[in-house]
Parts: sequence; structure tokens; C-alpha cells
Amino acid sequence: MLPDISIRINNLIKAMEKTIAPAIDPDNGLAKEQAALVVSHLRMLDQQWDTAYLYEKGSYENMRALSAHLVSLAEKYEPGKSTTLELSETLGTMPDELPLTVSGISTLTANLGNIVDRVITDCFRSGSETFKTALTNIVLDYNAKQSARERIWFGANKLDPDITDLSTMEEMLFTNVYKFTAHTT
Repeated sequence: MLPDISIRINNLIKAMEKTIAPAIDPDNGLAKEQAALVVSHLRMLDQQWDTAYLYEKGSYENMRALSAHLVSLAEKYEPGKSTTLELSETLGTMPDELPLTVSGISTLTANLGNIVDRVITDCFRSGSETFKTALTNIVLDYNAKQSARERIWFGANKLDPDITDLSTMEEMLFTNVYKFTAHTT
């Protein structure tokens, strides 16, 4: 039987701290810094691994909501754009049941995100001022939710300048506070 992931990660941390880091030449500042960085990332992984799927699922749901809203918005202001049609078709092919792996759901999010980027660029180039304003507002709303999620997720590295302002991981993962919902513009 294999030890659970936390035990394995903590054994890696112990190896770095007790064996590898002490063996680094004291004059090699870069190597010491990199060893400390590895330990820091391992600690963050230990805190996050068990909730990584929920985090990625939330990111996917936010991206999917943004995608649906962009399609609706573009159809209202700029019907027939090829990038919007591509996004609409892609949304139609998204699975009813999500992959059960972090990488599987992350791939879906990235694929949608790539098309969303093209839709935003395309629509912003040729759209009316009213459309551009609506587009800007929806993208900013999405970014406010998603960037807050990301700040909380990476808060474990203690590098956020406003770390005391961050919500808990539990609130981010298990409430609707950080869920992007499309609204009518």
C-alpha cells in the first residue's frame, strides 16, 4: 500500500530540509534560494492537492459562464461573427459530465479560454462603442471573480501584498461568492 499524497509530499520536504539543503555550499546563494523555493512549493502543494479538482471545476464553470455570456452579447450586437460561432459550437460540445481529473478539466478550461480570447479581440476590434462597453464590463466582472479565486488559491505562498484581505479557501471553493454568473447587459 502506498502512503497518501500528503505523507509523500512531507517526505520530500523533509529530504530537502534535512539532507539536500544542508549539503548546499553556503556560498551558493542561488542554490539555497532554489531549495527554499522548492520547499515552499511543496508545502503549497500539500495544502492544495486535495482541493485541486474543486478549484479547477470552479475555474471551468466561471469560464463556461463567461463564454455563454459572450456568445449572447455578441449575438445581440454583432451577429454572425465567425469567432462567436466557433465559441457557440464549442460550448455545444462541452461534456455534460466533466472529466474526473484535474488535468482533464483544466484542458477544457484552457480550450474555452483560447477561443474566448479570440472572441474578445475580434469583437473589440469591430464592435460599436455600446458593444465594447458591454464587453469590457463583462470581462472585468469575470476577471474580478477569477483573479480573486487565484489570489486565494496562491495565498499559501504568502506573497500577496494584501494577504489579510483574502477569504478562506473554503469560502472560495464552497460558496457562490467567487462564482461568475452572466447577467443581462
